[in-house]
Amino acid sequence: MGKVGAIIAVVFLVWLIYAGYFALNFHPRVSANWGAIEGDNIDVEFRMDLGNPSPLPLSVENVTLKLADVPVATINKIKVGFLAQKVTITSTINLDKVVDGFIAHIKNKEDSTVEISGTAKILNVIPYQFTHSTQLKTNILSYLQELKQEPKTYTIGGLLPVKTPGIEGIYAKWGDVSREGIEIIGDIKLYNQNNFPLPITNLKAELYMNDIKVGKGEIIKGAIIPAGGYGTVKVRVVLFPDPFKEAVKKHIMNGEVSRVRVNIEFYAKIAGEEVVIPVKDIETTIETNLLGSLSFS
Repeated sequence: MGKVGAIIAVVFLVWLIYAGYFALNFHPRVSANWGAIEGDNIDVEFRMDLGNPSPLPLSVENVTLKLADVPVATINKIKVGFLAQKVTITSTINLDKVVDGFIAHIKNKEDSTVEISGTAKILNVIPYQFTHSTQLKTNILSYLQELKQEPKTYTIGGLLPVKTPGIEGIYAKWGDVSREGIEIIGDIKLYNQNNFPLPITNLKAELYMNDIKVGKGEIIKGAIIPAGGYGTVKVRVVLFPDPFKEAVKKHIMNGEVSRVRVNIEFYAKIAGEEVVIPVKDIETTIETNLLGSLSFS
């Protein structure tokens, strides 16, 4: 064997050793972030780090991102060139899939697995199945506890001044959840600044997210709020999936920041008459980092 042959043999041996090392340590790290939004479709950019430069051309097929076992994004095929280590690919998902994943996440008590899986093929022949997952834990309804408003003076019939009930937060849990509606059961903690009791017999509520009406509320159980005291009214709120989908789109466009606003009309018995006391623009802000908090390795 001449010098050239010896050099080729050494190079091949080194390459073979490195290829074995690469294969044994092939655990790609994948992260994702939001891309462009058009209509009901949202781009998700996946950044894949192979950990080491690829000694062979690779193809990665059937990459699927799942939230709570609901496929929300799919990529059919990715090609990775010789000695490439990092690759960025874009997948388009439909907001309906995001809503389906969100509903499944709620059914899992907001503790779900986010999974990315696929098949890597070395030289487009030798398959390697990979699956990476991470946990997504949220507490979305805790934001409703921040919906607060001080009492304000409201004049009934232009004659009787009444202090509106002070809102001290909504303490809620999920009810029935489906594609037809997402139910929230909550207790509204109220403060009565008046010097007389305030019997709350009914209420109507409207819930807005990013100025889109996403739900409505009704009373389940009223209460008599004592003068200068506190009381709790139990309510049922239903979110509408289609308007909620539009609000989620705005949430993503706003960098995962949303403004939540509630308008409530309280029905109260005062001096034997049922009167309506409006409490408007009860607001809070929701901030999330859904894709940014996910790191698959």
